[in-house]
Amino acid sequence: MNKKLSKEEYNYAKGCLKRYNYNCINIMNIRADILSIGGQNIDGMPKAPYSISDNVFNSVIKLQEDEQLQKSIREYKAVVQALELTNKDCKMIFKKYYILSKSKWEVIESGMSERTFERRNQELIYAVHNELKKVGGKLAEF
Repeated sequence: MNKKLSKEEYNYAKGCLKRYNYNCINIMNIRADILSIGGQNIDGMPKAPYSISDNVFNSVIKLQEDEQLQKSIREYKAVVQALELTNKDCKMIFKKYYILSKSKWEVIESGMSERTFERRNQELIYAVHNELKKVGGKLAEF
């Protein structure tokens, strides 16, 4: 493992894992809200075919500038990228413990020791922390 993380960094990385489902829903909702904002031609002027309307342009700007959306996307990317770099035990812990909200003991009963659970869970948290640094996540937000 890398250097020991501060309590804030550790808790933020663990929070990203816990917020995974929320971030997925948040990304979909914010995008849907922004993209559903009227596509009507209000000024009455004819538009050239295949040109970008002001509404589309404004929607793209809002998608890029929405801080909550960008934060959710960064956290989502960090978790997905970390999962690609971890072993099957870490993936199983993520799925059962963080996604399905099973207890630690329910995960352990599915075929691993308590020490292995703790070690693999910590590996997963460290992997998320490392990926957050790569995607530019602000570690001190929570």
